[in-house]
Amino acid sequence: MKHIRLSFFCSILFCCFVVISQISAQKQMSVILNKHRNLPHLGDSIIKQQVEYVDPGASGRDITWDFRSVRPVDDAYNLRYKAITPDTLQLMGIEHRTIYRYKVKGDTLLHTGFENATTLMEYTQPEIKMRVPFHYGDTISSRFVGTGEYCHRLPLHVAGITTTLADGSGTLFTPDGREYKKVLRVKNLREYSETGVDSVTMRLETWSWYVKENRYPVFETVKTATHKTGKEEAEHKVASFFYPPMQQGQQTDTTGLAEKENEPGSLPEIDRIFTNCKLLPNPVESQLRIEYDLTQNATVNFSLHDAIGVPKITTSPKQQQSGHYTETISMGSFPKGVYPLYVTVNGMLKTLHVVKK
Repeated sequence: MKHIRLSFFCSILFCCFVVISQISAQKQMSVILNKHRNLPHLGDSIIKQQVEYVDPGASGRDITWDFRSVRPVDDAYNLRYKAITPDTLQLMGIEHRTIYRYKVKGDTLLHTGFENATTLMEYTQPEIKMRVPFHYGDTISSRFVGTGEYCHRLPLHVAGITTTLADGSGTLFTPDGREYKKVLRVKNLREYSETGVDSVTMRLETWSWYVKENRYPVFETVKTATHKTGKEEAEHKVASFFYPPMQQGQQTDTTGLAEKENEPGSLPEIDRIFTNCKLLPNPVESQLRIEYDLTQNATVNFSLHDAIGVPKITTSPKQQQSGHYTETISMGSFPKGVYPLYVTVNGMLKTLHVVKK
């Protein structure tokens, strides 16, 4: 009997050893994110290029993601990290005229809020963005609660759960034709249980691909989905981004893009094509008239959203020649408030704001 028990115990130990060995081997097959190599670094200047939307593809081990045929749709822009406090434990990431605030607490990176020209959001219960070390198969989950305001007039309140999962490993081909092995893909799922709008919930999903010796991801895909009680869920493909690896992690902005963004007379490409735009009247009571000029042939469409990003009206894309145009949107049934109006021109995005009185 003692021999049987001993044999059984040895078998259990052997099985545990095999499982642990397999898990260890799996972790070695992909990038491992850690504090010193992968958390945002003060002074870094990174280039992001918006490209055609790409489906994130499959999860799991030994996956190949091939993005070589993906084309750029907008000018590259600069992402910079600066300190908020002298001890550098609180920092901000600045991109596309938006400031994102973060705090480093031990081995954890917290997202504490954001602000731009129209929206201020402070998380009274910050969300966990990353906890390191982070391996393939690891999962982090946290609740977030935030309050803020929109256009200094409308109060905002959000709450939900953020889950971060290292859901894939394998080989990545980037738009510049490079091949990377032992890639780690990280999925971030932010589920809003409270959005400030009755019976509306929202889901924001971001997939990020990390390669060895790069602090930041080299590719990202973002999409959202909204759901209103009694209606089907609406999914929106937002954008994909390519971070050229050779232009990551620089301590100063050697690209000149940061200066170019603020250079007088330097306009984004969309503003050189889509010009002389007028929203009449604004504030609006019932009919909104959008007048604009095109300096060259372009495909144009408009999408009117509410304060939390739920689409209310979207026009069909129209192929138009250079010239003067008018688009009319009926807003008579809309409640009072401020509505973002997204203008898409040849795949490039511009944001305007409409006030409903």
